[in-house]
Amino acid sequence: MYLWHSFLVAYSMKIVNAIAAGLLGLATACHPTSDKKREEKMHNGTIAGHELKKIDSTKLIIPGNRAGEIFLGQDMQDVFKKMGNADDGDAAMGSALGIWYTKSSSDSTRRDPVTIFSSYRDSNMVVKVVKQLSVSAHEFSTTDGIHTGVKLAELKSVYPSLKISMKYVNEKTKDTLSVYDDRNAGIAFDIQKDTCSAITIHPKNKPANSTYLSVHPGWRTII
Repeated sequence: MYLWHSFLVAYSMKIVNAIAAGLLGLATACHPTSDKKREEKMHNGTIAGHELKKIDSTKLIIPGNRAGEIFLGQDMQDVFKKMGNADDGDAAMGSALGIWYTKSSSDSTRRDPVTIFSSYRDSNMVVKVVKQLSVSAHEFSTTDGIHTGVKLAELKSVYPSLKISMKYVNEKTKDTLSVYDDRNAGIAFDIQKDTCSAITIHPKNKPANSTYLSVHPGWRTII
C-alpha cells in the first residue's frame, strides 16, 4: 500500500510539473521578457549597444528636425532668447554661423559647442532662421540611443544609408575628421578616430554642410 501511495504521489508531481512548465513556456512565447527584447534589439543594432531610455525633450535629437529646443526653421531671435549671444562665429552673404559653448554636465573642464548655421527664411530677407545645427554634448541623444562617443560601426547599424560626404584635416594638429551623412534622414556625424564627436541635423534629402560658411573652423577640406 505504501509503495502504491508513493507511486501516485510521484506521478501526480510529474503531471503538475509538466503543466507548470507548459504554462511558463506559453507565457514566455506570448510575452517575451524585457531582457530578451533588449537582447534582440541589441543584436539588430537598433539601440547600438546602449541602454534604451526615455530622453529628456530638451536633449532629444530628431533627424531632419531638431536637437533639443533648437529646431530647423526656428526664428533666430528665439534662439538668442534661449541661448544668449553666440560665443564665436562668422557671417557672410546674409548667412551666419554661431557657436555657443556650454558647460559639460560630466566634465567641468570641458565646453561642448552648439553650432548653428542660419540664413534668411525667404526672399523678403527679413527673418533669419536655423538652417542646420550641430551638437557635441553627450547628453543629446536619439530615441535609438545614438549620441556622441558612439563608434562608427554602431552608427552604421542604426543608419545603414550613411555615406562619407566630406573629410577635413586640422591645420594645427593634422588630425583628420570625416563627415558621414544620411542625407534622406537629415542627420550626419563627425567622426574622429572612429568615434562620433558631433551630430548634425539638417533638412531631409539635402546634404549636410551645404552652407556658404565653413561649419568646421580651423579645418581644411580634403575631399
